Amino acid sequence: MKRLFAVLLIGILVIAGVWFFFFKPKKHVDTGPVQQPLAVSKHSDVFNRSAINMINAYYNLTEAFVNWDTVSLSRYSGELKTGMDSLRLSELQKDTVIYETAKGILDNAKSEMDGLLNDPTLEEKRLAFNSLTQYVYDLLRTVRYDQSKIYFHECPTAFGEDKPGNWLSKTADVRNPYPGKEHPKFKEQLLNCGGPKDTLNFMVAVADTTKH
Repeated sequence: MKRLFAVLLIGILVIAGVWFFFFKPKKHVDTGPVQQPLAVSKHSDVFNRSAINMINAYYNLTEAFVNWDTVSLSRYSGELKTGMDSLRLSELQKDTVIYETAKGILDNAKSEMDGLLNDPTLEEKRLAFNSLTQYVYDLLRTVRYDQSKIYFHECPTAFGEDKPGNWLSKTADVRNPYPGKEHPKFKEQLLNCGGPKDTLNFMVAVADTTKH
């Protein structure tokens, strides 16, 4: 009897051990939210802040053209000029070639900005804005601006047949700043004219290895 009891006890212990090690539900350990890659920049914070201020003023100026908003157009033209004057290109002097190239492009952009401010008509301002856009695009591409993705849009008929107009945007959505007010029935079509011609994306991401 004792032997039978011992055998049963051993059997029960074996079954319990097998269940514990192989079939017991695993307790879920919450390790916190998955860490996303961090964006890293090759530029200084000083340069990036000045570049962001300039680009935001440019975006606001673009939207003023879209809306035929002459009050905002005046305001953001002034802010863009200030942003260009305040761009800290001196932070790039460690690379002489990039610095000198960027400085030359920025000087041309400033001249075009002065023209935009002094042009008497909205049409002339749009023409200046188109030229200015090319300089800003070339500048950001030269310095390899890496704080955000930037879309280079083109409307192929902004100023007439085979006369394109370009602008920069933070999204791929099209809001053409060159619509002709003299064609009100085509307003929506003109607003949506064009699309991305190129994309600037120099952002680099690295995994966050910080323990939380």
